[in-house]
Amino acid sequence: MICSSSGVPASYGQLLRAHRKKRGLSLTQLAARVHFDPGHISKVETGKRSPSVSFAKACDRVLNVGNTFTAIASALEATAHRQQNWLRPAQLPAAKRHFVGRHGDLRRLDGLLRGHDQGLAVPVTVINGPPGVGKTALAVQWAHRAVNDGHFPDGQLFVNLQGPEPGTAAAPIDVLAGLLRAVGVPPDRIPAELDQRAATFRSYLHSRKMLLILDNAADAQQIRPLLPGAPGCAVVVTSRSRLPGLTVLVDAVSLLLSELRRPEAARLIGAIIGRARADANPGAVAVLAERCGRLPLALVLAAERIVSRQHNSAEPLAAELRTRRARLDLAEGDVALRDAFESSYKALDEQSARVFRGLGLLPGRLIDVVSTASVVGVPPEEASLSLCNLAAAHLVQRHGESHYRMHDLLRAYAADLAGHLTDGSGHAMVKAPVTGLTPTPAPLAAAPLVV
Repeated sequence: MICSSSGVPASYGQLLRAHRKKRGLSLTQLAARVHFDPGHISKVETGKRSPSVSFAKACDRVLNVGNTFTAIASALEATAHRQQNWLRPAQLPAAKRHFVGRHGDLRRLDGLLRGHDQGLAVPVTVINGPPGVGKTALAVQWAHRAVNDGHFPDGQLFVNLQGPEPGTAAAPIDVLAGLLRAVGVPPDRIPAELDQRAATFRSYLHSRKMLLILDNAADAQQIRPLLPGAPGCAVVVTSRSRLPGLTVLVDAVSLLLSELRRPEAARLIGAIIGRARADANPGAVAVLAERCGRLPLALVLAAERIVSRQHNSAEPLAAELRTRRARLDLAEGDVALRDAFESSYKALDEQSARVFRGLGLLPGRLIDVVSTASVVGVPPEEASLSLCNLAAAHLVQRHGESHYRMHDLLRAYAADLAGHLTDGSGHAMVKAPVTGLTPTPAPLAAAPLVV
């Protein structure tokens, strides 16, 4: 039993203060070393705030007292949970077996851990990027690492918000009902109104240390009612949109994902197909990675096709994917590359959809307003607005002040929608004119919206 100088069992705070003074550290000095606010430490020492396991681990490390504070904090949290009959949800999906790269992105997400026990604001990070870039995989991978390190001991909630395609996005009032049931609220105590459900959810998470992952969000309006109010919680949102309204509301941090680097893309293919196949022709693996645009979804689908067809190396599939249409047709089971692109395309307004199709007809890699307006047949100001909308949906990326770029697979998809697709050597392959376009690059003013 741990006792104070008077023989009375010491509290966590008293023990912390004793060890801090023994090391000759002020509150400010200890705060700098454990990366917590001095005010937070003061409240723990005076018993006004319960210690978290992450804080206890930092104290053990800095004060060099073994596992002393971690053991006490873990016991205190377990006791509190039993007394409050808290249902501890653990809803994280399984992490990807083959996860490569993203080291810088994982470090940025670790910033949530430095802030989720400090201050009054709930830390929110929005992982955004184009379809198929691996936003959900990154969020889940990081979440498992954080939980394994002792963070978010009160549980983890995961919700697929089913955006961004219109008519499919989950309604916040329904999402809140599921979240409340997940934390143990009886169905007959779940309020009927959206605002009341949101308030009940915030109340139930008060003083908890939980992680909430909101996957595949459509817009900021969908997210706003779902945010907890307790500073011990943290939120990770994935979306194909930047969710600018959410950034203004809660000062969210935006994390933009792009395709993998060349070595990482080749390593992902090799991890799935096995070293023997990868080493049989590493050059073909590199070519295959480039033909997949180093987009994680395309890379995984290609690698799984090699395995399912029992190819001895990546060479046959690299040759098969010489044409852009073959790359677009990548699919395994019920997962298809086209479907990922299509859900983003269907979320566009009609004007932006027409412009997107037109971008598939533009030569060269750089896109500007004048050439876009010319090929689509709209005024420059309308082309500029549509390009901004496409950038917000991550279907194009800004390149400098006046230009945009488009991922090669997305350009191929746009050309396919427009009825024009080249075989990779510059020769046109014109499919059936489902969009009503002529085979020559003509203005798209008469083209109907393709869904």
